[in-house]
Amino acid sequence: MIKVRKIYWANRVGWKCSNPCCRKATRGAGEGNNKYINIGVAAHICAVAKGEPRYDASMNKAERKSIENGIWLCQSCSKLVDSDLSKFTVGKLKEMKRVSEKMASEELENKMFLARNRNLLL
Repeated sequence: MIKVRKIYWANRVGWKCSNPCCRKATRGAGEGNNKYINIGVAAHICAVAKGEPRYDASMNKAERKSIENGIWLCQSCSKLVDSDLSKFTVGKLKEMKRVSEKMASEELENKMFLARNRNLLL
């Protein structure tokens, strides 16, 4: 069962990967009327435990488990961000999260379509 904060992270980006260069759908229909497939991963920006990627000893337990310390990714990007720590810093992950949430909001309002197809509205 997916925990509430994980659902929150996924909902904030429309159940798409939070890597703005990816944006892969992470949830879709499964076989059968009442089934779905979830290939998304809830990841911590700063690790919860020592020895894990981007662990920050200055954070307390509540900060580590907070809504702000999480990001929703596809499985490929989840592996990538934990394998290339020099590229995927805390700052980079926070920026990815911010940009992806903005993209999801714009998708919801159809702003991206309108910007690309402005000439169709004339």
